[in-house]
Amino acid sequence: MSRYLEDAAALLRKSAQVVEKKAAQAQYGDTYNDQRMAVAQQFATLAAIDKGLLPAEIVQDVLRAIADRAA
Repeated sequence: MSRYLEDAAALLRKSAQVVEKKAAQAQYGDTYNDQRMAVAQQFATLAAIDKGLLPAEIVQDVLRAIADRAA
């Protein structure tokens, strides 16, 4: 993993710790799971980049751009 991906992963780990801590203190309420899923999605994006794959969001953007040009 490149240094940039390692740094991004470290920041995500800190974010995940904050989410878990606030959830334990019941500060997030119903949004806790949304925040947790957002962090998980970002880890999945980093994993895709690390494996040399395009993250799903980028693929969706590319497909939308192609569809817009075709229309």
